[in-house]
Amino acid sequence: MDEKHLEQQLAEELIAGWQIIATGSGFLVSTDWHWPNDERIEIYVRTVGEREDLYIVTDGGDLYNFLFSQGIDLSRDENGMKIFSNTAERYGVRILDGQMVKGSSDGDLAGSIRKMLEAVKDASFLLWHKLNREGCVH
Repeated sequence: MDEKHLEQQLAEELIAGWQIIATGSGFLVSTDWHWPNDERIEIYVRTVGEREDLYIVTDGGDLYNFLFSQGIDLSRDENGMKIFSNTAERYGVRILDGQMVKGSSDGDLAGSIRKMLEAVKDASFLLWHKLNREGCVH
């Protein structure tokens, strides 16, 4: 096997369990990556207004809401919010109203989805594994 063949097989394997569903104003990307509670991570892609070449890629607030449902209110946890924001920034992602958000164009949409997924996964594990019983980050 040569490196190009391995690269193609690896690319196919990495997205084999994913579903991409057209939503009318974008896409829902259901990955085979999971939250700490074993639910699938979903990434939302929507067009910007009437433009068909600009997109907003977001977690839809799922991480913020997931943590809140577990008793962690990041709006009241300064250290947790700092970890959340810093992790997002490493991937070029911003936090707006509890959502992880990244702008994208046609040419970099796939990369933006990957970066969003990695930001969500990193932040979820950093926050999930650092929680104490009072529902705030150490």
